[in-house]
Amino acid sequence: MTRQEAEHLAKPVVKAVVNCMADGSYQNLPDYAEFTEGDSPELFQKFADEYLKLNDLSHFDHYDVPCNFNPHYQNGSEYHKFEVFLWKNNKGFSIDYDLTTDGDINDLTLQMDFFFQENHTLRAVITDIHVL
Repeated sequence: MTRQEAEHLAKPVVKAVVNCMADGSYQNLPDYAEFTEGDSPELFQKFADEYLKLNDLSHFDHYDVPCNFNPHYQNGSEYHKFEVFLWKNNKGFSIDYDLTTDGDINDLTLQMDFFFQENHTLRAVITDIHVL
């Protein structure tokens, strides 16, 4: 599997999760992804809302809002808002998705794992929203 193939598989789920966050409909997150043990939509929302409040931000952008962050790295690499990390054991992959507010990076990254299931489905798990 390539990174592009993994991103194609994960994109609808990531989009739905990000849009739930943007809409404030955290109770709908389990429709798209599981949480790690001990986490819940309520705890996830509490952390996200507190982050917005502490950083004087009004909201998270929807998935399709363009990102204004376009750094010029010396090594020639490009910034990617959606990053895929393939697992060496071929049992799945992880993603990082940089959240934005008004098109600007807000230093919060959605992290998810995707597991290939024996029945040829993909199991999505929200693992964190991580401050960079």
